Amino acid sequence: MASKRLLPLLYLSVLLGPFGGNAVLALIPTLEKHFNVGISLVAAAITTYMLAFAFFQLFSGAISDVYGRRRVIIFGLLTFSLASLLCAFSNEIRMFLGARALQGLGSAFISPIVMAIIGDLFPYEQRGKVMAGYSASITAGIALGPLVGGFFAVVDWRFVFVLLSVLSAVLGCAYAFALGASTSGGRERGEVFGTIRRVLRNKNVLQLYLIGFIVFFGNIATLTFLSDALKAVVSVDKVGVLLSTFGLVGIAAAPLAGYLTDFIGRKRTLIAGLFVILCAFSIFTRVRAYVALFVPISILGVGRELALTPVNTMVVECMPEARGAASSIYNSFRFLGYGLSPVAALPVYLLYGLNGIFLLCICLVLTNILISTRVRE
Repeated sequence: MASKRLLPLLYLSVLLGPFGGNAVLALIPTLEKHFNVGISLVAAAITTYMLAFAFFQLFSGAISDVYGRRRVIIFGLLTFSLASLLCAFSNEIRMFLGARALQGLGSAFISPIVMAIIGDLFPYEQRGKVMAGYSASITAGIALGPLVGGFFAVVDWRFVFVLLSVLSAVLGCAYAFALGASTSGGRERGEVFGTIRRVLRNKNVLQLYLIGFIVFFGNIATLTFLSDALKAVVSVDKVGVLLSTFGLVGIAAAPLAGYLTDFIGRKRTLIAGLFVILCAFSIFTRVRAYVALFVPISILGVGRELALTPVNTMVVECMPEARGAASSIYNSFRFLGYGLSPVAALPVYLLYGLNGIFLLCICLVLTNILISTRVRE
């Protein structure tokens, strides 16, 4: 029961990173005007955040295994708070970009640590349901970031970062009182790199990492090039409504994904989710009308949640002694798929169009199904 009372704290912490990362999307025109720079420099604010976020996740979980979850997540939240404040008071673009990189560093010490804490505190039969809430919180942050950023842009763009600073500072203080100091996976000090090596030598862990990488790669490729293909057919706001359906349906499907993960098992839910994703891409190849596209994109949102919830859960269970390292490196792999997808899939799109992307994704899903049959629960 005491662990359940921590859930609002854990879920709010997870929401911070994607919220802060995506809020800038709605602020781009405002930031261009404020700093008197072009789109290339303002867009770099997204890149610097994501690079720092992905890179430092390689180490953050292992550090929490060695030195304890509470200490590490408080560091992450307070770093994120300071960085957000620096963003708010930046008076030139270089300072803003540096602050964004520091934000990404702070975020790298939050989300994967929360994932490990869930593995520490909740028993096997509850983890699927709790992990579904973790996944839904990430999706909610992605969706709310641009929405709230656009609202504050009308008043003062700095308010977005002041809000993030205050919220993350409050959450950091809350962890100091709410989370036990002993909440951690391993106990060996000075073994950060040794822990990382042990994780990367675990075949089952690497298979889960590859599944997460491929799911993110396929989903982002679909959303990116579907958006580009539709821009000549419908207005930008309609494209936004279609793409947001993916995330909103995913949030709605999270409780089902959590229930199935706990009830029928991690591996069965994962394979079922991948078959749902396969169904979505098969439908994508046959429809082009704007309204009809809501069907496969909704199915894709459900499939993504059904696939990733059991994977997230297995990641925190496969190496209990290195749970933090397993979680954080997994997140790095997922966001590597996120970052590489638009560039790596571009030649397919240019040569074969949208159907080429969907066929590529079908091949990727079939690969994931094959890998999933070899995964151990």
